[in-house]
Amino acid sequence: MHGEAVELLRDALTWWTLPAVAWADVAVVIGRLESSGDVAAELGHLELAGPMRISTWYGDQPVVPMPEELRERVNELIHTLTLDAEDADGAG
Repeated sequence: MHGEAVELLRDALTWWTLPAVAWADVAVVIGRLESSGDVAAELGHLELAGPMRISTWYGDQPVVPMPEELRERVNELIHTLTLDAEDADGAG
């Protein structure tokens, strides 16, 4: 499950653009992922907080890349999840 979370977080860093106000929702989910021992339970929330798979309508709020402060948190979370997965693989 950590692999799926890392993949989604990397996609968010690379591809996601959202209206500025929507990044606050992503930040809340990232906070829950940071403090949760159950990554699987939060993964769906992150998917829902991300960009829709449909085009935006004319007049919608402009989209922006992930704010720098959130990028740092996501990078740290990716690192932590990667280390956790490596530790779990080595323990078995």
